[in-house]
Amino acid sequence: MTKLNESSEFTIPLKNLLALIGATGISVYAYFGIEGRLSFIEHEQAMLMLEVEENDTWIDDWKPPASVQQNIQRVRDMELKIKELELKLQFLVATRGRQ
Repeated sequence: MTKLNESSEFTIPLKNLLALIGATGISVYAYFGIEGRLSFIEHEQAMLMLEVEENDTWIDDWKPPASVQQNIQRVRDMELKIKELELKLQFLVATRGRQ
């Protein structure tokens, strides 16, 4: 069996050497292309998550204007008043029916 040392020589056909160099170049190009694309997608996702969190905070902190809140309270008061009047009317109709 032959031992390898500093003076050992080997030969490789030029066609195979060029194919190895080409395959290495294509592999490096593909690796960095995929790596760059993944980095871009991760950055884009982080920016979208930041925007979603900002929107969520805005939605949670949002309150309707005072005039809208006042109108809502007025409508609720009117609903209660209408219900009270309906009950009074039912009572009056029931008491007249007994006479």
